[in-house]
Amino acid sequence: MIKQVIRKWRHEGFHGVMRAAARHYLAITGQDSPCEDRSPMRSALDWLAERPSFSIVQIGAYIGDSDSDPLCGFLRDQFGPTTLDRKSGCQVVLVEPVREYFERLSECYKDLSEVYFENVAIAEKEGVRDFYRLAVDPTKYGFPDWLAGLGSLKAERMTQLWDKYEKNQEWKQFYLRHRIVEKIKCTTLENLLDHYRIRNLDLLQIDAEGYDYEILRSVDLSRIRPRFINYERVLLQDDEEACRKMLAKSGYLLADWGQDTFCVRIA
Repeated sequence: MIKQVIRKWRHEGFHGVMRAAARHYLAITGQDSPCEDRSPMRSALDWLAERPSFSIVQIGAYIGDSDSDPLCGFLRDQFGPTTLDRKSGCQVVLVEPVREYFERLSECYKDLSEVYFENVAIAEKEGVRDFYRLAVDPTKYGFPDWLAGLGSLKAERMTQLWDKYEKNQEWKQFYLRHRIVEKIKCTTLENLLDHYRIRNLDLLQIDAEGYDYEILRSVDLSRIRPRFINYERVLLQDDEEACRKMLAKSGYLLADWGQDTFCVRIA
């Protein structure tokens, strides 16, 4: 199957792989045809909801209940205090490096005993790194609240990457005036999985503000093989093609949706 993916990539490019991904994805999730208002992430979560148990790791969980979070509603439905069909054996780990956001994240899910939290960043190796983020509440200055969630291990997140994607110079200058650099503890994804004894990962959700490719390429995808991977692609820039090729060669079919790319393991 991996050879078929590589061959399709070479002969038909990404769009050929994406079409094949759609067909394969519909088959494994039991859908007959695409639905315009159903994202691949939503379909994957619906599929996981039907399993007796599942495992999820979310990197860059922020505060949990936000417009950009794809998991909050799902986790509440699966593990909330009023949920009648309780699952056993599920493993859900939410990772957020910024302490104040981590505390809000923990508060958001405080009633969900099956959900665990890690106040670290995921990187290529263990250690302490510089983390760049906004130090103030942007809404108090008349700016959108999502600016607070743009913290990254990449110093260029709000310079070169911003200019290539967002382009709003007023928001950029506000961010840079109020940006701070914090020392953040880092661990690897493999160490995180080992710590929680996660052997078979169903969903890896990554929103690392431009650091997604560094995280993915640090993982031994021949050993750690998530069933589904969803990552933010729009900030990868020059690394986007390399990321796609790496995942395709590792046995994944890819489909873009919104600002993300959704990957389904087929081999």
